[in-house]
Amino acid sequence: MEHYKPLAIDVTRVDDRQKVLHKPPLLSSHKVGWEKLGLEYHVQPPYESPEHYATHYTLVIRLRSHPGLERWLGECHRSENTIPGDVAVIPPYIIHREATTQESEFIALTLDSELISNIADESVNPDSMQIIPHFSKSDPLIYHIGLALKTALQLDGLGSHLYAESMATALSAHLLQHYSAPKHNILEYRGGLPKHKLQQVIEFIIDHLSENLLLAAMAEEVGMSQYHFSRLFKQSTGLSPYQYVIDCRIEHAKMLLLRSQLKISEVALQVGFADQSQLTRHFKRLLGVTPKEIRKK
Repeated sequence: MEHYKPLAIDVTRVDDRQKVLHKPPLLSSHKVGWEKLGLEYHVQPPYESPEHYATHYTLVIRLRSHPGLERWLGECHRSENTIPGDVAVIPPYIIHREATTQESEFIALTLDSELISNIADESVNPDSMQIIPHFSKSDPLIYHIGLALKTALQLDGLGSHLYAESMATALSAHLLQHYSAPKHNILEYRGGLPKHKLQQVIEFIIDHLSENLLLAAMAEEVGMSQYHFSRLFKQSTGLSPYQYVIDCRIEHAKMLLLRSQLKISEVALQVGFADQSQLTRHFKRLLGVTPKEIRKK
């Protein structure tokens, strides 16, 4: 008799998820090409998934109460009574199965294992570090990051890459600090970026403002890892790299709107936004007026 093997799921392929779930996701980052991080938003009818595993870390974030959800992680089984904000953590190659008797709503985040390994290499002793499986429990940070990523994907789409990359780094550090065995404190650097490196990266941002700026490119420019660059940059400027880039884009857009005859849609593309609606949303949020209104003043 043939020995049964668990399914291997490639989380970078949206159709692979349908091997274990009845319906495709209502929202997915696959279409916009996020790197290192994936997001799927699901509303699924009752189901029982086959045993499966992935090569990525998976975080399952519950968005509604769900009593009596049966989950298997490796050899362990638990009947979960989940509430919104509960999160299950499933590391790579852990065989996973679950069964539900009612409709469920959740976000599935997937993190590239190489990203977590790179942060572990420079922040903790990777030989003694192992992120272990966790059944559903409350984790407000992961919950709110999941909701924020879902909103960014819905509103910004193609313009959400830098935000997604920043959140992937934050999630990786959070898993290492709170879900590893034994527990580890992440090594932190203090004092901000050296002045010459700060100036170097600011010039790099300004020079590449119209492009799809990524955290990895900024960190590489000053010869640092994404994780430590993000933290030192915020110590120096008071803003995350993502917030700083948005601020720069809005300031440059304001100047173009006041000094040129470019269409608003042309200004949006010239300063690096995906489209006019993304420019307008951030413009109104930061300046209190729309691009159209500022030209009338």
